[in-house]
Amino acid sequence: MQFKANDGEQSLRISLDPQESDPAREENPAARSFVARRRDRHGRGLRGPVLDAGLPGSRTRGQKFDDLVVDSADRLRTLWPEALATVEYLVEEVPERLEALLASGAQAPLGKYVPARPATAGNLGEPASIAIYRHPVEALCDNAGQVRELVHEVLVEQVAGLLNIDPDSVDPLFRHHRGH
Repeated sequence: MQFKANDGEQSLRISLDPQESDPAREENPAARSFVARRRDRHGRGLRGPVLDAGLPGSRTRGQKFDDLVVDSADRLRTLWPEALATVEYLVEEVPERLEALLASGAQAPLGKYVPARPATAGNLGEPASIAIYRHPVEALCDNAGQVRELVHEVLVEQVAGLLNIDPDSVDPLFRHHRGH
């Protein structure tokens, strides 16, 4: 059964016959956008994440490294609450001018500290900061336990440099669990 209506330039065609199809309505897979083809491949529904965001396996290596830095910084802040109250902790991928450092034969730094800059006329000042470099730290380690230890060691050494004290006095457990 078909119904056709022509009204000047507009036309309407309705077909109740399942065998008959409208060539304008046929979906050509090549005509669909890339997003539509990518997200609903083979008509099985939209793709979703493999793991839920709350599961540990869904975290990236960078996010896990950030967590290690936060854990270590929290431990150091409980040991030195007044001295480290305003210190900012940063995670950077690699140090600046890394290629030049390596070309000169120097070892890649694992972290750095920048002392606080007091406020002056026209300058608001900046708090002290400690940066740790993720790629050089991870390159020295074979497993996640070593990364955790090295992150804490680097932060302890940077805090010691910032406060101008011995690293053993920053954290009483520093290097004691490794038999040094």
